[in-house]
Amino acid sequence: MERVFPLRYPYSFEATVRRLVSFEKSSYRLHSGRLVRAIEAGGRPYAVEIGWQTEPRSLTVYVHGNPPKAEQERLEAKLRRMFSVDVDLTPFYRQAEADPYLGPVVAKRKGLHLVLDASLYECLIKTIISQQLNLAFAAKLIERLVDLAGERVPFKGESLPVFPSPERVAALDYEQLQALQFNRRKAEYIIDISRRVASGTLDLETLWRMEDEAVMECLLPLRGVGRWTVECLLLFGLGRPDLLPAADIGLRNAVRHVYGLAHQPGEEEIRKIGRDWSPWRSYATFYLWDALSEWKPKKKGG
Repeated sequence: MERVFPLRYPYSFEATVRRLVSFEKSSYRLHSGRLVRAIEAGGRPYAVEIGWQTEPRSLTVYVHGNPPKAEQERLEAKLRRMFSVDVDLTPFYRQAEADPYLGPVVAKRKGLHLVLDASLYECLIKTIISQQLNLAFAAKLIERLVDLAGERVPFKGESLPVFPSPERVAALDYEQLQALQFNRRKAEYIIDISRRVASGTLDLETLWRMEDEAVMECLLPLRGVGRWTVECLLLFGLGRPDLLPAADIGLRNAVRHVYGLAHQPGEEEIRKIGRDWSPWRSYATFYLWDALSEWKPKKKGG
């Protein structure tokens, strides 16, 4: 299967790839100048290669394994959504130009797009793992979970890791995750939620049809899920454009730096500052997070 996705200008796939290979090492890799990862469709994993061209500006997607026609359509829709192919950031850039603080951060990253996780389940589990951890250690734990419970799909004489299904994680014991340096409570959160998804008592696909606050009401009763976790799911899973995870320590550090504050801003101050970013608060947050890589790494999560 091969598809070509024309890209809206400005779209910098180079900047997007840079962030992916830095922060999503368990999912993505570069191979012969193309971005590669495994993606599940119809219960089967496929190796996907993504190349990019500047003239005309487009992505070329190659899916290995000859998926059936119905799965080809689902994969195409999923990949378009994942890589924000149809998101026009022109209004965001126009708005940011008038902001003396956010404007320079945005201008330096023009064309950087959000890349969503391949499934809501993957996003939720990764976010739970990342709670109160620095990004490097969270990435190690995610990689260990994938190695323990995930499959691998053949790719050009190698193999690509596949994020484990809810059923495979549900079959684990808490002690298996503890042996990988997960603490007991986080092991319970991950496996218990996976068991609910696997049994059908938690249907994450219904979240696509819900407003943001309804998603909050649905997920917050789950053990191990707080507001920050749901906000990250809304942002990196559902791709909602106007999310502001005001309690996030990384965002607070970035705002302090960019706005030249002498103090660490609290949640209410972040919400007040963030009013000027609406209706693009997700992208403002994402760009500020990306700016953290220029400064001393900080913890993210809550």
